Amino acid sequence: MKRAIALCGGGTKGAYELGVWRALRELGIEYHIVTGTSIGAINGALMASGDYDKARELWRTIRLEDVMTEGLNLTTTIEGMYNQRESIRPFLKKYVKNKGADISPFIEFIDRMVDEEKVRASRTDYGLVTVQVSSMKALELRKNEIPQGKLKDFIMASASIFPIFPMHKIDGETYLDGCYYDNLPIDLALKMGADEVIAVDLHTSPSHPAYVGKPYVTCVIPSRSLGTILNFDRKVIEDNIQLGYWDALKAFGKMAGKNYTFYPEELLDYQEVIQAFVSRVARTESYLTEGIFNRFVKPSDSKKISGNIEEHIRKKPDAYTKEDYFLGGAEICGKIFGLSEEHPWHLPEFIGEIFGRLEGKEPYPDISLFHGRKGRELTSALAELKQRTGSDSVTACMYYGYQAGEIDLKEQLNLLARQPYELTAALFLLTVKERESGSGIV
Repeated sequence: MKRAIALCGGGTKGAYELGVWRALRELGIEYHIVTGTSIGAINGALMASGDYDKARELWRTIRLEDVMTEGLNLTTTIEGMYNQRESIRPFLKKYVKNKGADISPFIEFIDRMVDEEKVRASRTDYGLVTVQVSSMKALELRKNEIPQGKLKDFIMASASIFPIFPMHKIDGETYLDGCYYDNLPIDLALKMGADEVIAVDLHTSPSHPAYVGKPYVTCVIPSRSLGTILNFDRKVIEDNIQLGYWDALKAFGKMAGKNYTFYPEELLDYQEVIQAFVSRVARTESYLTEGIFNRFVKPSDSKKISGNIEEHIRKKPDAYTKEDYFLGGAEICGKIFGLSEEHPWHLPEFIGEIFGRLEGKEPYPDISLFHGRKGRELTSALAELKQRTGSDSVTACMYYGYQAGEIDLKEQLNLLARQPYELTAALFLLTVKERESGSGIV
């Protein structure tokens, strides 16, 4: 059986692919084919030749100066561009002169990093994607189809993201970035004989949705945005490397969670509370279909709890488990109470930290907010509380309101329609607390 790695294009977001490679090495997952587009073609050449240390050096040291002369570090904000206004004039002069940025440093950088003979001699096959400008024809090239001595040229062609970079010329023919045809070459990997493909995306929405869930494709997809294609901020790059590592481990079932990272074996100790939480979600949403209650909410509100939870699950809907729902509820609470996403969590520690922040709220949530208020008056008061002190205060107020018996079924449905995110968190916390205290109330 042949296994391929398909690597996406995306500029400096390609640091994520190094993290995935680290995870594959730790898991002992071997591969026989590597395909890539743009930065994926560069990382792919290093993967094909087995130069992990060189790839790590690339991403640990790369600077803007290694890519373009008098370039711009493209952040996500207009303010970021404004802060570089002194650099814009010389950049634009060179940009016009070269019909794109001056990337002579990048050409030298690729020359240092990629060892053509090592790639060719490797038993791992290698392919890349570029586009020939004169014919506007996509080229999917295996290493044995690239003329001797031209491998680095065609890697540059695959990475010539016009109009940011100039188009690349090889023997009088002009080429541009393969992303204009296929930014994640799963198809090429299959054409090269792969029986299964590990596809590493650099976008939170799949580049090829049709392949998601296929038994022969394992998709590693970023659990959050990786930023812009030319952001050389060291922390951003390091964070993306780490994210690639965790997301790859999750894709292979070695870690759990979406934005947060958990140890899946610890879920075995939570089976009772997992079942109780899933039952509570199902029962709460089921009331919305009963005639006496469904007039209080719109049809679109009927699945707001499960909808919120599912936004925090990595899998396709037909693969959801009860454990996924439980971790989705935990992640909602983590976000509301501001827990860090930058390191893995032991589940007892994570839940304990949430309750620590809940119970340590200052000032202590005032459930008198519920006294004498119903319907829109109550939700307006909660909305004002949220604006003034944040979602954590609203969640705490709902949690303690439930415990004090201040929220009846009708009011619960009213809250579901207008504060579904905080209500989902409150139901999760209430379920965990009840099971912890042994009351068994669902």
